[in-house]
Amino acid sequence: MAASSSAACLNCGAPLAGAYCSRCGQKAARPDLTLAGFLHETTHELTHWDGKIPATLKTLLLQPGLLTRDFLEGRRVRWLAPFRVYLICSLAFFASKPVIEAITHRSARAVAGVTITDVRGNRTLTPEERSRLAESPYVRILGMERLEAAAAQGDRLNREVDAAFPKAMFVLLPLFAVLTHVAWRKTRPGYPAHLYVALHIHAAVFAAMTILGIVIGFIPSDTVAAIASVVFLVYVGWYGLVALHRIFDESWARSIAKSLAVAAVYFLCVGVVSFALLLYAITRMS
Repeated sequence: MAASSSAACLNCGAPLAGAYCSRCGQKAARPDLTLAGFLHETTHELTHWDGKIPATLKTLLLQPGLLTRDFLEGRRVRWLAPFRVYLICSLAFFASKPVIEAITHRSARAVAGVTITDVRGNRTLTPEERSRLAESPYVRILGMERLEAAAAQGDRLNREVDAAFPKAMFVLLPLFAVLTHVAWRKTRPGYPAHLYVALHIHAAVFAAMTILGIVIGFIPSDTVAAIASVVFLVYVGWYGLVALHRIFDESWARSIAKSLAVAAVYFLCVGVVSFALLLYAITRMS
């Protein structure tokens, strides 16, 4: 509702000269609430968020690096804040897994291939499985008794891994920002800018993993799983390269070389953190 110049903001009392208060930013509101107004406000908040949610997510997934570049260059009002984008995408990923499992009665973590271990179920290990465990390099670190207990309680182990995974992102996300800061410090010398780069790229990967889990979860086919996994890997590689090229605005040759170097070091770090995560989950079970 447009307000006249004589109207006052109901929040802070400042004079209104338009649809929004120039002092506190609140939209001009009617004091007499109606059912139609309630339905409009509720629907608007859930589906539009001022139109930013669909527009931001579409741009995030289909135009790599554009959100980050706009944010770093001050064009921010039409997009959700980077951390909010990251929260939405990561929460969608973690929330979708139990929903898929409940509907399909299949392990979302197994079909999406995003877990560290594929051990499932609670059972007694066979002699062959015990023999393979005895040859594992983990025996020297954890001991045979802990490994047997973890392998025999696959469901609990996966729950421990799932619970610890968000904590691992508090290490991996700023680490990714460190790597891009080292590679592109001349283009973007401030480290905080690289944290926004990391937030958007990781948000896109979480969104892609959510879609991957949904596709494989509801289409129980090995062929579909293989094709979807390949598409996912190609998309992530394409996304990262295009995003970094657009954000830092270097030649394609330099963008490719630096992106490959960052990816190599980062995935090595992911392997180390994943190994530590598995060890942590196993020790939690003892």
